[in-house]
Amino acid sequence: MSWPALRALRRLHPECELHLLTRSKFEAASEGLAVLDRHISLPTAFLLEPLIRPALALEESLERVEGFIQTLKAESYDWVINFTFSPVSSYLTHAISGPGTRVTGYSRHEDGFLSIPDEVSAYFYAQAGVTGFNRVHLTDLFISMLGYEYTEADWEAPKVDSRDFGLPERYLLVHVGASEPKKTLPPFKWARILKNFFDHNLEIPVVMIGSASERALGEAIEAGVSRGRIINLVGRTQMREVFHLLSQAQLLVGCDSAPMHMAGLTNTPCLNISFDSVNFWETGPKATLSFIYKASFPEDVLSEEVGLYIHQILQGEVPENLIQRSGGLASYQVPKEDPAELFTWNLVQALYLGGPFPVTEDLQFCQAVEKLYEVNNLSRQNILQIPDKGLEVLGPLLDRADEVMEAIARMVPSVVPILKWYQTEKIRIPAGTKDVVARQTLEIHEKLQRILSVYMLEDSIKVHEPDCKD
Repeated sequence: MSWPALRALRRLHPECELHLLTRSKFEAASEGLAVLDRHISLPTAFLLEPLIRPALALEESLERVEGFIQTLKAESYDWVINFTFSPVSSYLTHAISGPGTRVTGYSRHEDGFLSIPDEVSAYFYAQAGVTGFNRVHLTDLFISMLGYEYTEADWEAPKVDSRDFGLPERYLLVHVGASEPKKTLPPFKWARILKNFFDHNLEIPVVMIGSASERALGEAIEAGVSRGRIINLVGRTQMREVFHLLSQAQLLVGCDSAPMHMAGLTNTPCLNISFDSVNFWETGPKATLSFIYKASFPEDVLSEEVGLYIHQILQGEVPENLIQRSGGLASYQVPKEDPAELFTWNLVQALYLGGPFPVTEDLQFCQAVEKLYEVNNLSRQNILQIPDKGLEVLGPLLDRADEVMEAIARMVPSVVPILKWYQTEKIRIPAGTKDVVARQTLEIHEKLQRILSVYMLEDSIKVHEPDCKD
């Protein structure tokens, strides 16, 4: 998913030297990415090996880490971009950055606290994740972090060498695995899906792919299908060869996985089987003609439905009840939109993207907003009194106010996006003098008050406004 953004970097900075640092397990994902000057693997096993010895060697491990960091720091990078959205990786980002380095993505302040320097990272920290409210795809967040826009060339399929697997002219490509077992289907469920597909279509063969560790899974699926033609390539392909297989496939069927993301570069139609453990809005297929079958858990997948949907898509039909790839900020169109979820997304857009605040008749939401307004107003008053009464007296009151706001959000989840915005903005305040921190904190409370006032009656706002003399 980072390929298009990295290509945009090269396109807009043709003179730059571009390095990519990944964990060693993702090294194969850089093969075919011609815009890179250098790929660097994080030697996790080497760095941590002293920690798993019978006699713990912490100092040696720290020395290895320090040596690796110094090697990277010696490069004197002008721009360090952290695409991981991982607080843990922020330590490494900070460690390899110099005083004049431009930093995008999570990093650390000099005092060790998390630094969220750009607005897109702040948005992700507050609103994204499996339990978050984000509907912007990661590929679009990446390019927004850089402040650029994609062109079609950024999404072109790579030119990679591949063996001739002797495959038929038309075939269905099925990726049977995923990064975690909970993100894919058990073999009997895959077998039932393929059996149901062959009930509708015996003309198109199925080509199965997966990693070497998933060979047993592929063999179990093959054994469970009594009719139709299956070509089992599970564990027999290199990652770069998947691009070739995708470019020739009529359709890719699979769960959240690398091939589903690679299909965006070959523009191969996809049927993505997605679960609650994955946020499809962030990591779903970006190929033009793609669909998502959503189930809470793998056991909830109806094999008969999926088999029929595969057949219909191959026939050029648009199946009902599937989430469909679309244009716009949110990359997918949900056929039966939950009003509460739609309201939350519209609220997030209003908070971050300048959209209108959505209208609601939810009494609980309005009552929660009123309570937040009152608590926030009290915090504003306390901050204004810090010069007179001192932080030692008012600090515990401010902490207590934040705890009350969290309790309100737990009782009324529809206000969580507002609370998450507020909490993240406070985290972004860097260390400074008491007066500077107090002023920046007050500014955030003022912004929060303006947001909450949208859902307050005018009379209520007047009642709760602090006296100007304060």
